[in-house]
Amino acid sequence: MALFVYVQLMLSARKICSERRQPTESPADRIPADRRPADLIKGASPRAARGFTLVELMMVIVLVAILLAVGGPAFQGSLQRNRLQTSLNTVISALSFARSEAVIRNSPVGICPTTDSASCSGSAWEAGWLVFVDDGGDGSGAASDGTLNGNEELLRIQDQLPAGVTARTVDFPSDDRIVFEANGSILQDDAGTFAICDARGAADARGVVVQVSGQNRLSFDQDNNGVVEDNTATDLVCPST
Repeated sequence: MALFVYVQLMLSARKICSERRQPTESPADRIPADRRPADLIKGASPRAARGFTLVELMMVIVLVAILLAVGGPAFQGSLQRNRLQTSLNTVISALSFARSEAVIRNSPVGICPTTDSASCSGSAWEAGWLVFVDDGGDGSGAASDGTLNGNEELLRIQDQLPAGVTARTVDFPSDDRIVFEANGSILQDDAGTFAICDARGAADARGVVVQVSGQNRLSFDQDNNGVVEDNTATDLVCPST
């Protein structure tokens, strides 16, 4: 309906412009330019000085208002979807990287949320996280505890996710750490899920299930109720804002 109105307004504006009375040719216009008196050349044709009429200006304002009304919500929704997808991809990349490093190094690798980009802190993963070798740092720290301590090597620092996006864990033994063992599996053999949400709530949430083997997969909606499910086939729940 909005598109129909937009087209009609465009046609009306074109009609108005086409119906404008063209100025009649003056006798001076019939004189070749190289033979016109200097005052006529300096004054130029009155047609060059014409501007927009009030009707034309109002038509442009109306058209802009319609475009904003129709395209604004769609543009906002597109931004939200892009932010959510970007965050989902970032989480998947971090989990895959941590597991791969554990296997390559034949050593446990931990991943934990952080609020200061230097230490494990908090449980809101959207603030950022750390990926590190959780081997105890040659005895200076505790191994396989999911916390960066001692001389443990820091592998990656993740910055805050896009504004408005939350990332929380579900069903892991702890909501503030994940440890991949040297064989790539999850420490304590407990699977879990990352729930990625925004202001739209659970209906638009995305999830990443981390299986006992350490491999991850996307959450899906098994019962077709419009909400994807975690590793226990329970609907994802987004944090209240």
